[in-house]
Amino acid sequence: MKFKVQSEKPVVIEVEVDGKTSEIKFYPTDLKVRQDFFEIYEELKAYKPREIIPVVDENGVSNADIEAARELKRFTDFVAERVDRVFGAGTSALLMNGGCYIHVLVRFICEMAQYFKAASNSLIQEYTAPEESCVME
Repeated sequence: MKFKVQSEKPVVIEVEVDGKTSEIKFYPTDLKVRQDFFEIYEELKAYKPREIIPVVDENGVSNADIEAARELKRFTDFVAERVDRVFGAGTSALLMNGGCYIHVLVRFICEMAQYFKAASNSLIQEYTAPEESCVME
């Protein structure tokens, strides 16, 4: 018996940062990758921001701004962990160019959704197409 596996080509995204081009490769039809990607949405819905209770010091200065910055950093780290889980370690750092920019990660996730949607359509067609033969040779 001979069983032939067709290798799938990854989606390759070129990312240019400071004139240097890097590649991000992923397989949107891989069920683990798909699950991890779609779980980002569920985990974002479940994310609970910390309550910020401003404290004013003896000089009349409030800590509200620093606490808000800390919470945004915590949220960005949370999203970065999910991006790295789906697209590989270091992807979020590459995208944010060593900074901490939640808008870059959110835009990337939204842009990548098109590949997962296309893969869904492809998988549906593949799995619902009539099979010529169900017998392995």
